[in-house]
Parts: sequence; C-alpha cells; structure tokens
Amino acid sequence: MNHYLLQFEAWLRNEDKGEKTIRTYLSVLNKFATWYEQTEGKQFEPQDVSTITLQDFRSYLMSALGQKPATVNKAIATLKTFFSWAVDAGHIGNNPAEKVKMKRVQQSYAPKWLTEQEQNRLLYALETERNAFKQARDRAIVFTMLYAGLRVEEVSELKLNHIDIRQGTVTVVNGKGGKYRVIPMHNELKKALKSWLAHRDNSNKPIHQTSEYLFVSERAGQMTTRGIGFMIDVYLERCGLLERSEDGRKIEGQYSCHSLRHTFCKKLVNAGVPIQEVARLAGHDNIQTTMRYVEPSEHDLRKAIQAI
Repeated sequence: MNHYLLQFEAWLRNEDKGEKTIRTYLSVLNKFATWYEQTEGKQFEPQDVSTITLQDFRSYLMSALGQKPATVNKAIATLKTFFSWAVDAGHIGNNPAEKVKMKRVQQSYAPKWLTEQEQNRLLYALETERNAFKQARDRAIVFTMLYAGLRVEEVSELKLNHIDIRQGTVTVVNGKGGKYRVIPMHNELKKALKSWLAHRDNSNKPIHQTSEYLFVSERAGQMTTRGIGFMIDVYLERCGLLERSEDGRKIEGQYSCHSLRHTFCKKLVNAGVPIQEVARLAGHDNIQTTMRYVEPSEHDLRKAIQAI
C-alpha cells in the first residue's frame, strides 16, 4: 500500500473512525490509486493529482463502471477527506478535490418500510420456525430492529449488559459514528427479550454460557452481521416480501433487514413524534436523514395512482 494511504489510515484511527468506515475509505483510495497509476503510467503521488484528474475519475466510475450517483458521491467524499488531510499534513499545498462537485441524486422514493399488513406477515413467518431456541432468538432480533430501530451492526454488537429489562432500556454503546444512545424498551420488545433470555440461560453449551453477547448462534458466541441479515432474508422470503432471480441473487429494490429499522422510524413519524426525537432515537447525525421518513414511500405513491 502507498505510504500516504498508510499515514491516512493512521490518521483515521486517531480520529476514532469505525472499522467499517476505515475499510470503505481505504477501498476507495486503493481503487483511485490503481486507476491513477494505470491511466497516468506513473506512481500515485498526491501532489501530482489535479482537479481535472479527479473529474476524470468521477466520469470513470459513472461511465466505465456504471456506478450510481450515490455511490460515486461517497467516493468523491472520501477523496475530499483524503486530500483535505494531505493539505493539513503538509503533503500538498492546495486541495484538488475542493472544486470537484458531487453528482445530483434524485431520490425517487423514500426508504422501504413495511406496512402494518406486511409486518403481520413477517411476524407470522417467525412462528414457522420449529426450533424453540432459534424462534425465541430470531423474534427478539426482529423486534430489536422493529421496536428499537437498531442497525444490523448494532444488534450484532449488543452485549448482555447493554439491555436492562427492569429499567426497560436498550443501550447502543458504539453506534454509527461512535454514537452512544439509550432507547426506551417497547413492551413487545421486552416480552421478546425475556423469552429469548430464558432460552439462552437454559442453553448448556459452554460457548453460550461464557459469551458476553446478547445474541448467539448455535455454534458461536456472537451472531454476526452477515448471519443476522441472512436470517431475516429467510423470513422475508417465507412471507413473500423478498424474491430472488434465477441465479439466486436478491432482486434489487426489495425489502431487506434494513427495512425493519426504516419501519421503526416511519412508525414514529406517523405517530406524530417530533422529527428531532426520531433522529435521536435512530442515532442519525443529520436531521435530513430523518426527514426521508416524511416522504411518501413507493407503496404510498402506487396507492395514490390507483385512487385515480
């Protein structure tokens, strides 16, 4: 890896950026450095990069790779951060990314959330799991996202001491951007967690007894993000909310595990909860992120068209 990228990685860690964020930044920068060296025929040096070079890279991402504007914007944001750091670190005099504009993104629809009927279908699908241990765990995981709005990563990282049944709270210690937040526990979530803890406590597997994590798999002491996503996809398929193409891939634009969190936010907005409170409960940095839940969903727009 280029020594500039190693220094930038050290700076990101010093800024207490999350591992996922660091991986994303470095992936974009490695892609840019590789493209630069192949295009320019010389080693990547920050001082040799111009605004036009960055604009060409933006065109490459959109035209050659066919990336969506939102994905391109994330790459440009990464490069802006990198070159801003390079200026502060004394590697370059001027920031070539400063004048590179983001691509305008037209948001067609709001995030996909579940209607009341769809939620009921999902909850019914949970009842089809015959393994009592898995059913109690899976129900508690779904409810943690549906009634507390946790991200998949946050659910995976939940530890036993992060939930307080008596006080009725769920604590996210290290959410997105390192945010700490406490979410009051909905009664349905409290019942689901009590049931799960009873099954978890009765497990005679040493790996479960020694694990500090709230959600465990049958073979491991922690449910991974990937494992949770796969599990929720199974239930979404069972109730007809997720379909796959012939090659087994999920068809784009359908429901996913993130839809549960979106449903939590949308229900709060529909209940008249002030947008600032919704943002705080969801752990949003930017109030504009929360404002998406005020927008009509694809289902709402289709319903409006059918009403003509």
